[in-house]
Amino acid sequence: ITIAATGTTAETITNRVTYVETLPTLTGNATLDLTLGSQLKAGALLHLKVKTTATETFTFGTGIDAPVVTGVGGKTWCQSFWYDGTIFLPCGAKIQID
Repeated sequence: ITIAATGTTAETITNRVTYVETLPTLTGNATLDLTLGSQLKAGALLHLKVKTTATETFTFGTGIDAPVVTGVGGKTWCQSFWYDGTIFLPCGAKIQID
Protein backbone atom coordinates (compact mmCIF):
# COMPACT_ATOMS: atom_id res chain seq x y z
CA ILE A 1 0.00 0.00 0.00
CA THR A 2 1.30 3.47 -0.84
CA ILE A 3 0.08 6.59 0.98
CA ALA A 4 -0.80 9.59 -1.20
CA ALA A 5 1.49 12.63 -0.93
CA THR A 6 -1.39 14.63 0.56
CA GLY A 7 -5.03 14.04 1.48
CA THR A 8 -6.71 10.80 2.51
CA THR A 9 -5.62 7.31 1.54
CA ALA A 10 -8.27 4.63 2.05
CA GLU A 11 -7.23 0.97 1.88
CA THR A 12 -8.59 -2.43 2.82
CA ILE A 13 -6.33 -4.55 5.03
CA THR A 14 -6.63 -8.33 4.63
CA ASN A 15 -3.06 -9.61 5.05
CA ARG A 16 -1.43 -10.87 8.22
CA VAL A 17 1.48 -8.44 7.63
CA THR A 18 1.08 -5.17 5.70
CA TYR A 19 3.80 -2.63 4.85
CA VAL A 20 2.78 0.95 4.04
CA GLU A 21 4.98 3.86 2.96
CA THR A 22 4.75 7.32 1.45
CA LEU A 23 5.91 7.53 -2.14
CA PRO A 24 6.44 10.29 -2.94
CA THR A 25 7.27 12.20 0.24
CA LEU A 26 4.32 13.89 1.98
CA THR A 27 3.76 17.40 0.67
CA GLY A 28 0.67 18.15 2.76
CA ASN A 29 -1.32 16.79 5.67
CA ALA A 30 -2.34 13.16 5.21
CA THR A 31 -4.80 10.68 6.70
CA LEU A 32 -4.85 6.89 6.54
CA ASP A 33 -8.30 5.24 6.73
CA LEU A 34 -8.47 1.45 6.88
CA THR A 35 -11.26 -0.94 6.08
CA LEU A 36 -10.57 -4.12 8.02
CA GLY A 37 -11.24 -7.21 5.89
CA SER A 38 -13.45 -9.96 7.34
CA GLN A 39 -10.59 -12.48 7.08
CA LEU A 40 -8.24 -10.30 9.17
CA LYS A 41 -7.26 -12.10 12.39
CA ALA A 42 -6.10 -10.76 15.76
CA GLY A 43 -2.30 -10.46 15.78
CA ALA A 44 -2.02 -9.03 12.25
CA LEU A 45 0.74 -6.42 11.86
CA LEU A 46 0.84 -3.09 10.06
CA HIS A 47 4.16 -1.28 9.48
CA LEU A 48 4.32 2.37 8.39
CA LYS A 49 7.21 4.33 6.89
CA VAL A 50 6.48 8.02 6.29
CA LYS A 51 8.75 10.81 4.99
CA THR A 52 7.81 14.50 5.22
CA THR A 53 9.05 17.63 3.47
CA ALA A 54 8.24 19.91 6.41
CA THR A 55 5.88 19.69 9.39
CA GLU A 56 2.97 17.90 7.71
CA THR A 57 0.62 16.06 10.04
CA PHE A 58 -0.27 12.41 9.63
CA THR A 59 -3.64 11.43 11.05
CA PHE A 60 -4.67 7.87 11.81
CA GLY A 61 -8.31 7.57 10.77
CA THR A 62 -10.71 4.66 10.58
CA GLY A 63 -9.29 1.32 11.73
CA ILE A 64 -6.28 2.70 13.67
CA ASP A 65 -6.27 4.16 17.18
CA ALA A 66 -3.15 6.34 17.50
CA PRO A 67 -2.27 10.01 18.05
CA VAL A 68 -1.59 12.43 15.17
CA VAL A 69 2.08 12.60 14.16
CA THR A 70 3.72 15.88 13.12
CA GLY A 71 6.60 15.41 10.71
CA VAL A 72 10.06 16.96 10.75
CA GLY A 73 11.36 18.54 7.53
CA GLY A 74 13.09 15.98 5.29
CA LYS A 75 12.91 13.22 7.90
CA THR A 76 11.43 9.71 7.87
CA TRP A 77 9.60 8.01 10.72
CA CYS A 78 8.38 4.45 11.24
CA GLN A 79 5.75 2.95 13.48
CA SER A 80 4.23 -0.51 13.83
CA PHE A 81 0.73 -1.55 14.87
CA TRP A 82 -0.95 -4.81 15.86
CA TYR A 83 -4.56 -5.80 15.34
CA ASP A 84 -6.43 -6.75 18.51
CA GLY A 85 -9.40 -8.23 16.66
CA THR A 86 -11.21 -4.89 16.46
CA ILE A 87 -8.72 -2.13 15.59
CA PHE A 88 -5.00 -1.56 14.96
CA LEU A 89 -3.12 -0.27 18.03
CA PRO A 90 0.46 1.10 18.20
CA CYS A 91 3.18 -1.32 19.30
CA GLY A 92 5.15 1.69 20.54
CA ALA A 93 5.96 5.30 19.73
CA LYS A 94 7.06 6.38 16.25
CA ILE A 95 10.81 6.30 15.61
CA GLN A 96 12.62 8.83 13.42
CA ILE A 97 15.10 6.88 11.29
CA ASP A 98 17.10 9.63 9.58
